[in-house]
Amino acid sequence: MQKKKSLWPYQNRSLKNLPGEQWKDIPGFEGLYEISSLGRIKSLRRWRGAGFDRGYYTKESIRKQNARRRKNQLLKEYTYTIANSLTKDGKSISRYTSRYVYSAFVAPFDLDDKTRMISYRDCNGRNLHYRNLFLTTKSDIQKRSYRLKRSQPEFVKHSLPVRQLTMEGRIVAHYASLKEAEEKTGIIFSAIAACIDGRIYQSHGFRWDSLAKKKSYLLPEAGLKQYFNEYLWKMLGKPRTSQKSPIASLNLNPESMKGEKWKSIEGLEGAFLVSNVGRVKGIPRFKQGEKHVWTKGMVKRLIPDGKEGKPTSCLLVQLTKNGKKYQQSVARLVYHHFVKKIDLGDKMLRIGYKNGKCYDLNWRNLFIQ
Repeated sequence: MQKKKSLWPYQNRSLKNLPGEQWKDIPGFEGLYEISSLGRIKSLRRWRGAGFDRGYYTKESIRKQNARRRKNQLLKEYTYTIANSLTKDGKSISRYTSRYVYSAFVAPFDLDDKTRMISYRDCNGRNLHYRNLFLTTKSDIQKRSYRLKRSQPEFVKHSLPVRQLTMEGRIVAHYASLKEAEEKTGIIFSAIAACIDGRIYQSHGFRWDSLAKKKSYLLPEAGLKQYFNEYLWKMLGKPRTSQKSPIASLNLNPESMKGEKWKSIEGLEGAFLVSNVGRVKGIPRFKQGEKHVWTKGMVKRLIPDGKEGKPTSCLLVQLTKNGKKYQQSVARLVYHHFVKKIDLGDKMLRIGYKNGKCYDLNWRNLFIQ
């Protein structure tokens, strides 16, 4: 028998008091809500008018609260803050639960003063017991975080040695630190750091990397690459496929598939390619009119022409020409470039699918209806 997962007090929505739990009015919401010494919020029984002298009494209930989490990149673990939204006079007010607990059970303070912050003695934002809370400032929180080795001071981050490269990979210069690179090039250190961490490809026409043995922790790690278009798969009715070897139109891997051939899209040479199996790829390039904005080459996500609940008849791709975005049928692009040239703007001309599957965009499966 599977063991039941233990709950934090704020997750327990039973009206029965927990051991040692006490209740007080939430400051500013007297008669509407109460807060407990463990961080639970109770919505009180009260009259709710429904017009024409009608209405009803609400029932007491324990409110569901939202846990917001953020990953600590240095410790590789998540930190949590618990928040809620309460209503008064028709207006919704969102605050962290810890502020209500501290104000009610430790000492009252201005809940709207953003310079006064609540922190946690055990560094666990899910432990809302009033004895675990203390009033502090953002500066003191940062100093405590350094002392507990939960984050690194800026001077440590700035000490990373870096090198500057051309877009082709030729080394331009070496710098002892990010600060030195910023001072000598005029490029802000955060942009250089973003290049090092792989968040952007280049900055001001240069690529950057670090020669440090330690992995950079300047910015959050990029998420795992998603090479499967799950949204489109669901919209198509979840056709039989595999994430390791998906249907071509669902495959976002930039590597070419077996037998796949690419051609420049007519009128968009140097910007986009289309393949004989129905994939569209952007070409790595500087954006039009921009000297310092570099776009990565990636396979475009295809989108269905139908809305949710309606059948899909063809797949579309979003392209950009002269700074303007527009959508184009991928089947038309494949037929035009690999079967026979057609007028891509002729709305009377329709592309059919020999096997009846609009997501099979292989050029051999297409014909003109």
